[in-house]
Amino acid sequence: MKPHLLLLLLTPMYLLAQPQAENHIPYIETSAKADSLVVPDEIFLSIQLREHDERKNVSVEDLEKRMLETLEQLDINIEKQLKLADLSSDIKTYLLRRKDIKKRKRFELKLKNATTAGRVLEALEEKGIANVNLLKTDYSNIDALKLHLLGEAVAKAKQRANAMAKPLGQLVEEAIFISDTNTGFVGYRQNEMVMYSTRAKSASDDAPEVQFKPHKIAVRVTVRFRLGK
Repeated sequence: MKPHLLLLLLTPMYLLAQPQAENHIPYIETSAKADSLVVPDEIFLSIQLREHDERKNVSVEDLEKRMLETLEQLDINIEKQLKLADLSSDIKTYLLRRKDIKKRKRFELKLKNATTAGRVLEALEEKGIANVNLLKTDYSNIDALKLHLLGEAVAKAKQRANAMAKPLGQLVEEAIFISDTNTGFVGYRQNEMVMYSTRAKSASDDAPEVQFKPHKIAVRVTVRFRLGK
């Protein structure tokens, strides 16, 4: 038989033998979980201004002026935290029914905590701007927190592996397989906003302080370690 033909016949047999050899590696597999509670620090509100929101014929421009003045009084950085999300008018209604055109403007406001969001809602409502809704919430340091939790979970997995291997007189060596799953911060949406109120620290301030309930972020890892003697 020719040498190159013999090589072709032996190669598949060698490849099939590789997984079988790996399956005989002594190993120990453990899982561990790490979690943390976080409170959203990015809150997005939708503020919609409509001319027909008022009994009197107040223009969108007047409502916008009221909104800006109110936000400035609450020490909100309008340039950084407020942006125009939509501008439209009821032109279709006007063409079909010959009614007056009603303009609309929608803004998105980014805040850092629920207490400020509650104050914004209350202050805008006093100015006749009640169409304010929660868009979403988020946690700004989610990626860094996940990495930290993954490190904690891997350390726990190794501790468990050592505890299991020690009575057997074996040593935990290098990891040969690692996988992870996580439940990231989803945040709250409209109709899902869960908040609680606490009594204000100042006796002169009767308004309760509003906060979001903490949200759990969890990661789980599965690690397979090689066992030695």
